[in-house]
Amino acid sequence: MPTVIRTKESDHLQTLTTDKELRSPRRGFGIRRLPVLAAALAAALAIACARTPARAAHAPATTHVRLSFAVVVSRHGVRSIGAPPKAYAWATWAPVERDFLTAHGYRLVTYVGAFERRYFASRGITLDCTRKRAYVYADTDQRTLETGRALIEGLCGSPTALPMYHQLDTSGASEDPLFNATAWMVAHGRTDFARSRDAVLRAAPTPPDAIVTQHADDFSSLQAMLDARCLDGTPCTSVIRGASAVRAHGGLAELGGPLATASSYAEDLFLEYAECRPQAQLGDTDPVEFVERLQAAMRLHVLAYDVNARNAYNPLVRGGTLFAHIAAMLEEKAGEAPASVALPPLAHDRIAIFSGHDTQLGALGGILHAHWHFGSGLVDDDMPPGSALVFELYRTPAGAYRVRLRIVYETLGQFRSATRVAGGVRVAPVRFAGCGGADCSVPLARIAALATALANAGFVDPAWTPDTDAPPELAPLTDPAWSRCGATSA
Repeated sequence: MPTVIRTKESDHLQTLTTDKELRSPRRGFGIRRLPVLAAALAAALAIACARTPARAAHAPATTHVRLSFAVVVSRHGVRSIGAPPKAYAWATWAPVERDFLTAHGYRLVTYVGAFERRYFASRGITLDCTRKRAYVYADTDQRTLETGRALIEGLCGSPTALPMYHQLDTSGASEDPLFNATAWMVAHGRTDFARSRDAVLRAAPTPPDAIVTQHADDFSSLQAMLDARCLDGTPCTSVIRGASAVRAHGGLAELGGPLATASSYAEDLFLEYAECRPQAQLGDTDPVEFVERLQAAMRLHVLAYDVNARNAYNPLVRGGTLFAHIAAMLEEKAGEAPASVALPPLAHDRIAIFSGHDTQLGALGGILHAHWHFGSGLVDDDMPPGSALVFELYRTPAGAYRVRLRIVYETLGQFRSATRVAGGVRVAPVRFAGCGGADCSVPLARIAALATALANAGFVDPAWTPDTDAPPELAPLTDPAWSRCGATSA
C-alpha cells in the first residue's frame, strides 16, 4: 500500500509511490529505491514527486528568463591521481603532487568561468567584479582552492578580483560539513550503517556479483586498456577478480569488488587523457578506439556512483547539509526567511559559488534524482573535472519564484587542447524529480520543503562553518613532464 504524506506546501495529500514504481531501467538493472523507513525521508521523496524522470528528450537549456540569483556547485579541475594502483604501470605525475590541480586543469577552469560570465550576462546577471558581487566558498584542498581562484579569474580576469572564503581551520584537523558532511554526521551519531547497506544492495543487482556479467562488455573494454599497462614480468591482474560485497567506507556502506576497482581505474585513465598524455603512452595508438574504450570505462565509473553515491540513503548523508544551505540561499534571495540555517552575508551578491568535488555533485544529483545528457564523448550523468551543477532562481511574470538546474562542462576536445576551443565549454539541462515545463523547473517552495524534510530527518548541520577570506598559501602550479596538450585555436 502506498504511503500517504501531508506536505508543507499544500493542504492536499500527496502519495508516495511504491518501490516498484521507483524503478528505472538504467544500465542493465533496475535502480531500486530504499523503502520508506521514516516519515521525514518519505516526505522528502514525496515532495520531489517520488519518481525518477525520464532521461531522454531533454528540453533545451536555452530557455531565456531573467535570473534573480544562481548557486554554482563546481567540481575541481583536472588533477593528478592519488596513490597509483599497484596492479598496473601508471604515469608518473611528477613534479605535481598527488591529488593536486595541474596548471592545465587550472587553465581549463578559467574557460568555464569566462563561459559562465557570458551566460549569466545574457540572462540578466551582470557580474560586477569591482564591487565584489559574487560569493565564492571553497573546500580547503589545494585542488579546490585553486579551482576557486581559476573560476574567479575566468569570471573577472584576475584570480584575486573576488575574495574567496574557506574554512578557517586549514590544518586538516576538522572537516567542513558543507563538503564532507559524512564526518560530521558520524561524529554526531546520525548515520545508520544498516540503512546505508540496504540502500546499496537495493541499487545493485541481486546477487551483487551479477554486476560483472550484466556489464561484461564494459568490463572487457576496460581490461583491454589495462592489459597494455601490465608490469614487466608480472601477469596481468583481472579487473573483475574478487567478490562484489558490501563494505564499510567512511561511516557508510559501499559495494566493493570489481565495480569499485573499475571505477577507480577509469577515473585515473580519464585524468591521464584530460591532462593530455600522448596517445602512444595511453596504451592504444588508435585515438577513436581509445575513446570508445574510455567511454566504456567511464560508464562503470558512473554506475559505481549510482550504486554507492546516488542511492536512496548515502546522498542524504553526504549532501543534505549543502542542499539545505543552497535552498536557504535561494529562499533568502526570494525575500523569504530561511528557517534555522545559517548563511554568510549575501545581500549584494547575484551568484554564489561552491568549489568542491564530484562527491557534492553526485550527492545533490542523488537527492534530487537528477540526470543529464552530455554528448561530446562524455558519459551521461558523469561529473567530469571542472563541471558544475547550477541552481538558477527566477521569477515568473505572475511573481512566483521557480528553480531550474543545468550542468556546465567541457568537451573531450577541450580537455586535450592547450587553448580555448570553439564550443569547448557547453551547458546541458538537468532533469530532476518533479520538474515540469519547457525548462524543467519547480516552485521554490518544493526545494525549500525538501530541505526542511532533510533537516527534520537529521541530515543537516544548520551552522555555517567559521570561515575566512585570507589568501591561502599555495605553491606554483605545474604539469607532469609528459603533458602534451595540442594548440587548437578558437
